[in-house]
Amino acid sequence: MAEQGGRAPSAPWQEVRKAATRARILEAGRGLFAERGYAGTSIGDISEAAGVGVRTIYLHFPSKAAIMLAYFDGWLDAFVAAVRERPVEEPVAETVAAALAAMADAGWVDRAGEDVALAYPFLEQLTVGSLDIAGHVMQRWMAAIADLVDDATARAADPDPTRSQARASALFAAWVANMAAVHASKRGAPLPEGASGNSNGLEILRLMTGGELAQ
Repeated sequence: MAEQGGRAPSAPWQEVRKAATRARILEAGRGLFAERGYAGTSIGDISEAAGVGVRTIYLHFPSKAAIMLAYFDGWLDAFVAAVRERPVEEPVAETVAAALAAMADAGWVDRAGEDVALAYPFLEQLTVGSLDIAGHVMQRWMAAIADLVDDATARAADPDPTRSQARASALFAAWVANMAAVHASKRGAPLPEGASGNSNGLEILRLMTGGELAQ
């Protein structure tokens, strides 16, 4: 039976093939961005490394920036969804710890050591690179804050918009600080021994919300 508009649904094997091609493009892009940087990597380079045509890449991604940002977009969507599963009255650090644990169970990799920067391939673009990428990251986070504020206000037994805003903004502030720390680690300021992307972000959030920074 055809879908509305006369298009037949894609066969399962076609969807599997599309997903595999997309994953191959993302993996090729991730490796090249890490090796050559964003500016030093072209769509042609990604096409060659992924073993697909340039036209195929544009069937999956509208731009080179979209390839770089795909992991961030997926991670943020999953993070917001996991936070929304938690009680709104729960301390925010506990919420984030549980959300990150749920994401790990779902297959999101928490990188550590030398590999932690691989989770943030766009970091260089936030300081001296493409404004399109920096603007995208900021816009997505601002939309995430609004989503979390609306969710908390809707679910709270005694809604407090200021508390909801502070709670959501704390997540943003902690992860911006975490990305800055990862960026600094690439320039010779290492993360704490044994820290991963998630553990470092969570520790920053705990410091921000625990009152210790005032001492």
